[in-house]
Amino acid sequence: MQARSLAVTLCTLALGLASTTAQASNYPPDYDVCGLTETLYAGPFKVIRDFVDPWDEHYKLTIVYDGYLRDEYADDQINFYVSLNGNDELLEALPGAYDDAYVLLDSGPRACHWCGNGWNPPGSCEGVTFDPYQSGKWVCSQPSAVEEHLFFWAFDDFGNLNAWDIELAAEAGGEWDSDYGNNYAVRFEPRGCW
Repeated sequence: MQARSLAVTLCTLALGLASTTAQASNYPPDYDVCGLTETLYAGPFKVIRDFVDPWDEHYKLTIVYDGYLRDEYADDQINFYVSLNGNDELLEALPGAYDDAYVLLDSGPRACHWCGNGWNPPGSCEGVTFDPYQSGKWVCSQPSAVEEHLFFWAFDDFGNLNAWDIELAAEAGGEWDSDYGNNYAVRFEPRGCW
């Protein structure tokens, strides 16, 4: 009888520890588990690759422009031509916080928030369904169609990081800053989170 009671107590303790570990590791899907960034420069462009979660193909790519088109046009009138491994898009720039124009691209989830299985503030978790006994779940925004297109060749068929060949140009009012029509170029080599 005492052996059975001891076994039940140990089992309960083990389950309690397991659930504490799982709860403690309930980071949101957009949590930056790597923290590594790489920065490359080409003409008036600075390109920053942020390794958010390489094991889940989650990277951020920030493209910053501080070229002569900014002397004649507002930052939100400037467009960036961006090609990543052959997939290209024309993107609207935003005014940056450091007196520059920029675009931020994200290959993974963002703006994640927790929806508990119970009371939630009105509007934040409407329509979210839960599995039986599920205490809650993370709800996130996903990459746009443009981001999915640009990042399509960023990874191989097995989710490994490819080299990133990026071509860049800026356009505003029909004027181009494009390295005399050749496009500015940078190349990020594949690497891990170390």
